[in-house]
Amino acid sequence: MRNRSCTDLPSYYAPSPGAWLKNDRPYPLEVYDITSLHFHDTLELGVCSEGQGVCRVEDREYPFCEGDVQVIFPFQNHLSRSEGGRQSKWYWVNLDPLDVLGTWGAPELGRLEQMLREKMGLCGILDRKKYPFLCELVRHVVLPGEETRRLVSLYALIVELAKVSSDLPKLSLSPARHFSRLLPAIEQMQSRLEGDLSTGVPAMAEACGLSCVQFRRDFLAAMGCSPQQYTLNCRMQKAQRLLLLTDRKITDIALAVGYQDASGFNRCFREHFGVSPRQLRQRGKE
Repeated sequence: MRNRSCTDLPSYYAPSPGAWLKNDRPYPLEVYDITSLHFHDTLELGVCSEGQGVCRVEDREYPFCEGDVQVIFPFQNHLSRSEGGRQSKWYWVNLDPLDVLGTWGAPELGRLEQMLREKMGLCGILDRKKYPFLCELVRHVVLPGEETRRLVSLYALIVELAKVSSDLPKLSLSPARHFSRLLPAIEQMQSRLEGDLSTGVPAMAEACGLSCVQFRRDFLAAMGCSPQQYTLNCRMQKAQRLLLLTDRKITDIALAVGYQDASGFNRCFREHFGVSPRQLRQRGKE
């Protein structure tokens, strides 16, 4: 089994966006170094409409260019970045396929669930020459179009992915142990990263119905780091995005991610990324 814990980079949970059918325009993909990964509890499908770059899934990197498609399963650590000096653009959908297909009334949901849990071996950027039918199905699901066609294509995509994965090592797609129980605290933590609103361990443990000792133990088992380190990782990733995607002053960014002074922020940022905030911003403009 290939497992989502095989990367040496920090990772964090990223809640998925809402309604999967509402993706009527491509989104730009930022240009910055892959210093951390994230994962969802949903299936992520994508189609590159412009540009080029690299997609990292766990410890493997896949180059991509215009026309390529992406398949990322729930709980797989991943991140994509643009290359070539400009932003690539993507259409993406995030969905729970069993929920979507069950609402539609698709048959044999039990069989589909078994396929998703036990039969999958192909992920990342799909080879267009080797898997032309799979790539076309992903496009039918992701790109704007008639709803029934997209749902039929989603059903066929799951079946075809299981078929072509028959001779491949199988992915381990279960959530990390205790993850579901910790989700209230993780969502609380990510929603309160500004100013002095960060959540302490007692409040997070209470949100999960756990003692502080059990919460810390379960969090380390599920996320591979302490709650404090996870909060720091989330703060640093938010700071990185603000530095590269906005013109806000560094002192303002420090406040936005919970630091009361720029010196403390600069020190933590350098320890995390190996460069200062100013150096990272300058490198992003090169």
